[in-house]
Amino acid sequence: MISDAVLGNIYDNAPTDGRLSVPVPFEWFEASKRRLRKTAEDGTDVCVINAGTLRDGDTLAETDDKRYVVAMRTAQLIEIPVHSMKEMGRLCFELGNRHLSLKVEDDRVLVPYDHPTMDYTTKLGFEPHIIEGGFDGFLIVKAHAGSGTIVPGTGKTTGDLEEAEQEASAPERPQAHRHEPPAGEPAGHGTSGSSAPTPAGHGDGHAHGPDGGVYELNGVLHRADGMHSHDGGHTWHVH
Repeated sequence: MISDAVLGNIYDNAPTDGRLSVPVPFEWFEASKRRLRKTAEDGTDVCVINAGTLRDGDTLAETDDKRYVVAMRTAQLIEIPVHSMKEMGRLCFELGNRHLSLKVEDDRVLVPYDHPTMDYTTKLGFEPHIIEGGFDGFLIVKAHAGSGTIVPGTGKTTGDLEEAEQEASAPERPQAHRHEPPAGEPAGHGTSGSSAPTPAGHGDGHAHGPDGGVYELNGVLHRADGMHSHDGGHTWHVH
């Protein structure tokens, strides 16, 4: 079964057509994945092609007698109470700087549990505590590799998983290669024998891409040597 659109939400509008609602279990960090395969509680495989962020109760597909509905599993969360707009602004700024996905309510902020965030918010003067609850309808802060919320059971952050998913769907990276000059002719094309200055990263061994071996993916510049830049090429680093 293929689901490429949300057909409604059973909690926003209670169904009256007599169909049986069949839960399709999701973890919170799967809610914004573009493509994934899930198994409903009746054993039906559902291929989800998702352009947005799924919520608990979203209807993925329908048959004559059933509807297949997102059932978000509960998760261990950090609940951080706030008492003023000033506290809310400061807290959300600090969490956003750490590329954490968060759910903002009138008097509290929820983030998935991890020990560093628990310690960090305590040091900021807040009073976080651990609860078990649903985590959907949250704000997604785009994260780069090495940052974001730690996803349970993977040892990776949301940024790690997002970048891996993007790279898997990206065009193949340019391959490094060497140019050897013809016999009797001076070295060229930036080889070590050339009298012309050699551009950075363009010697005998180098890679070609849309821009001299550099290509952009989701606003980040990548080089064939594994380095990448978040500031338009001013600084380069590797995680």
